[in-house]
Amino acid sequence: MRYLGLGSLTALVLLAGCNSEPKPPQAPPSDAASVAATPAPAPNASDPDPTKAAGLWLDSQVEPRQPGKWAPRDECGTIPGARAFRERLAAAVQARDAEAIAAMATPDIRLGFGGQDGVQRFRAALKAPDGKLMNELAALLPLGCAGSDGGGLTVPWYFQQEVGDVDSYSAMLVTGVNVPLLAEAKPGAAVSETLSWDLVSLTKGLSPGAPFQQVKSAAGKTGYVATDKLRSLLAHRLLAVKQGQDWKITAVLAGD
Repeated sequence: MRYLGLGSLTALVLLAGCNSEPKPPQAPPSDAASVAATPAPAPNASDPDPTKAAGLWLDSQVEPRQPGKWAPRDECGTIPGARAFRERLAAAVQARDAEAIAAMATPDIRLGFGGQDGVQRFRAALKAPDGKLMNELAALLPLGCAGSDGGGLTVPWYFQQEVGDVDSYSAMLVTGVNVPLLAEAKPGAAVSETLSWDLVSLTKGLSPGAPFQQVKSAAGKTGYVATDKLRSLLAHRLLAVKQGQDWKITAVLAGD
């Protein structure tokens, strides 16, 4: 991973967006995070080409560019076939079509770091009643795309970027524009700073279920940010490569 500085995860829960206990600060699951973007439109059964609508929606997430250093970008536009692949994926996720998504994966798709991989498990997770994995994919779509080594692609965009000497356990992305850093963990508290697609660090680890998390901003200010405006840098990402004429998903995983 390009952005990791200090530490790495060694024990992971399959398809979870956070590391397990012990002890370093824990990041919130990615499905609890807001992506601060236009919600995906519901599929229109009368639309003869839902991929076109999906493509326009993808464009709307990155143009015009949102303020903030880590705001989503699309750097995959020049990669042959990547656009069509991402449009098909977005349309399938918006339709919650597990079979269509599974058909876009390699037989040995990686789902974690414990050997519990493969397209059959991927399909089953996509169809799970809790909708967790489908929601994870929906949360990834607005976060941009970057090329990866060897000609592949990575979603989200920020996962392929150098972010400096960051503690991977505590680093969080503020997912939105003008998100308040509050002096107290309550709505309406005094605003110490506003944050737009910035990186912050958890100061006391994750408080599971809490509406706010205590963080330190890049400017060195400590305060509270709404949990649903934070996304762990170790949350889920999607990797894909071109095989022959087709693009295939090779991994959907979290952690390091």
